[in-house]
Amino acid sequence: MPKKSKQQFTPVSKKHLSRREREQRQRRTLFIGGAIVLVVIVSVLAVGFYQEYVARPSKPIAVVNGQVITTREYQLMVKYRRFDLAGQMALVQDQLSRLDPTAEDQQFLIQYFQQQSQQLQTQGFSLPTQVLDDMVDDELVRQEAARRGITVVPEEVQQEIERQFGYDRTPPTPTPTPITSTVAITLTPTPTQPPMSEEDFQKNYGEYISALRKNAGFTEATFRSLFESSLYHQKLQDSLAEEVPAIAEQVHARHILLETEEEAEEVLEGLQAGEDFAALADELSIDTSTEGGDLGWFPRGQMVSEFEDVAFALGSGETSDIVETSFGYHIINLIERDENHLLDEAILEQRRASALEEWLAEQRYSDGVERYWSSDKVPPTS
Repeated sequence: MPKKSKQQFTPVSKKHLSRREREQRQRRTLFIGGAIVLVVIVSVLAVGFYQEYVARPSKPIAVVNGQVITTREYQLMVKYRRFDLAGQMALVQDQLSRLDPTAEDQQFLIQYFQQQSQQLQTQGFSLPTQVLDDMVDDELVRQEAARRGITVVPEEVQQEIERQFGYDRTPPTPTPTPITSTVAITLTPTPTQPPMSEEDFQKNYGEYISALRKNAGFTEATFRSLFESSLYHQKLQDSLAEEVPAIAEQVHARHILLETEEEAEEVLEGLQAGEDFAALADELSIDTSTEGGDLGWFPRGQMVSEFEDVAFALGSGETSDIVETSFGYHIINLIERDENHLLDEAILEQRRASALEEWLAEQRYSDGVERYWSSDKVPPTS
C-alpha cells in the first residue's frame, strides 16, 4: 500500500504578503467608494423627491392677510377646474353632434353651441391665472365673513349640493289642470319628468365623487368646501347689499351730442349768443333718446368718465366747453345738483347686485394680498 505523500507547504514571502495587503486595501477602497457614491445618489434622489413633492408644493403661491395658499392647493384646484371644463366641453360637443348642420331650422342652435365651445376654450387658456384669482377671492370672502360673524353650517352645504344635483327633498305636489268639457283635447300629453329620488341622488353623487378622486385627486371634503365657499359668497353679497346707501351725490344735467368737433363749435357759439339749449338739442343732437337733451338725475359711475368728470365739476346753470368721448362731442349743461338725492330704484338694485364684486376689486390688490404665481407652478396637462 503506497505511503501517503506529505503535503508540501510553500512559505509565504514578504513580497507576497505585501501584494495581498495591497489588494485588500484596494477592495476596501473600492467598497467604501461605491458606498459613498450610492449614498450620494440616494441623497440626491431624496433631495429631489423632497423638493418636487414636499418643499415646492408647500411653498405659498399666494398669501392673503397672513393666510397661506399653497402651491399644492392651487395645483389641485387647477386639475379640478380642468376636469370640470372638460365635462362641459363634452356636453357641448354632444349637443352639436345631435344637430344636422344642413337643417336651416337648427342653424341658430348650432351657432349657439359653437359659441359656447369657443368660450370654454378661451376659459381653458386663462384657467391657470383665473384659478389663483378665484382662490384669493375665496379667502378674502371667508375672512370678511368671519369678521362679520357670518357662518355656513354643514346642513346648508348639503342642501346646496342636492340642489345642484337636481334633488329636492320636498318636491312640490303637482296640481292637475282642470279640463272642461268645452275644451277639445287635440294634443297628446307629454309625460312629466319624475322628480329625482334620494337613491338616484346618492348614486349620481357617489359616481361623481369617484370620478373626481380618479381624475382630479379631489376628496369629497375638498369638493364640499367649494359649495361652502359659494354660500359664503352669497351671504357676504347679501350683507354688503344691505349696506349700499339709497342716497348719493347726483346731478341733473342735459347735453347736446354732435358727430364732429366743427358742429359742436357752431352749437357752442349759438349757445353763447343766447340760443335756447333745449331747442338746439331737439334740433341738432344725435342723441334722440332724450327730450331737450335732458338726461335726468344720475350719480357717479353711470356715465363715461370724460363726461362725468365735467358734469360733476360744473356749477348749477353752467354750460361746459366741448367734451369729447367715444360717443362724439358733447356740450353739457348742469341744471341742478343734490348732495343727498334718492337713487333711482334700478340704479340702487344695480349697485346692490355689484356690491360684492366692487368690494373684491378693492381687496384683491391691497397690501395684504401677495402673489407668487409663475408658469412653472401650473401642473402639466395629463
